[in-house]
Amino acid sequence: MPRSRSPLRSAALTLVATPLVMALAACSGSDSGTPGDSTEKAAAGTGRTVQTAFGEVKIDGTPKKVVTLNDASLDTALSLGITPVGTSAARGAEGAPAYLGERAEGIPLVATVREPNTEAILKAEPDIILTGADLEKSQYETLSAIAPTIVPAAGDWRSGLDTYGEALGKADELDKKIDALLDRARKAGDGAKGTGVVMRWMPGGPIVMNAANMPTAMLREAGLAPMPIAEDLGAQPHSDPLSLENLTKADADHVFIATLNAEGDKALEAARSEKAFTRMNAVRAGQDHGVDGQVWSSSNGPNAMEQVITDIEKALTK
Repeated sequence: MPRSRSPLRSAALTLVATPLVMALAACSGSDSGTPGDSTEKAAAGTGRTVQTAFGEVKIDGTPKKVVTLNDASLDTALSLGITPVGTSAARGAEGAPAYLGERAEGIPLVATVREPNTEAILKAEPDIILTGADLEKSQYETLSAIAPTIVPAAGDWRSGLDTYGEALGKADELDKKIDALLDRARKAGDGAKGTGVVMRWMPGGPIVMNAANMPTAMLREAGLAPMPIAEDLGAQPHSDPLSLENLTKADADHVFIATLNAEGDKALEAARSEKAFTRMNAVRAGQDHGVDGQVWSSSNGPNAMEQVITDIEKALTK
């Protein structure tokens, strides 16, 4: 969950960003005062308006220099053949998500999971900035002074990806990729029935990921119904940590268990020796599946979808 920023911290960020934006605007000679409006940085094309969490955003031409400030926007940009000029570190990591491999190597880091580095983003001179849906209004105001900033409105796992595709001028291409992956997910189940749940094991215990997230949506496509605990989370991305005694709430036919760091790995290893864990139906049937925590509990996008579907294919053919 994003960390709340104090009023003093927000004010300090604004004081730092304002003179930098003004200085860069003066150098660029742009009438609007933002580097993202430079005709040298966007290919000629018709303008379009994208609906976002903070209203309509107008985009002129095709963005060439893209900054991505979350895993899903980075994943989506790379899948469309766009290498961003800046990105954020992944949750639980010091760099871009490891599952993206060489595709993300060398992309400058201009943000942590919680905090954009305004000065670094300014130096990247982006045409457009893509962020997660949880960006704070104060951050949006600062970033949108640099370049058109796309914050997807709250929705299901696909709606944010659709917003990125539209903003990048590649909506049709993205639709084709996603539809092909959904078709593959349906075939992955090959008539599978039962239930499936995604858990991320934390030092304080396991949390169940929301059924609206992409991985559980792929399980549903493959024929595995989500558990009530995952469906009843509303807008929460995950449940509160479960005690071992309450693991029965997540006792699905297939349990996909993710970790994000060494501490989570140790906690999961310790739990595997507990009777409450070994009594789970999925564990007794050999249907507990270890999966990449970044992909299954933190990321989204065509590349993450492909990895999730590959894992499902392996799990359902055991």
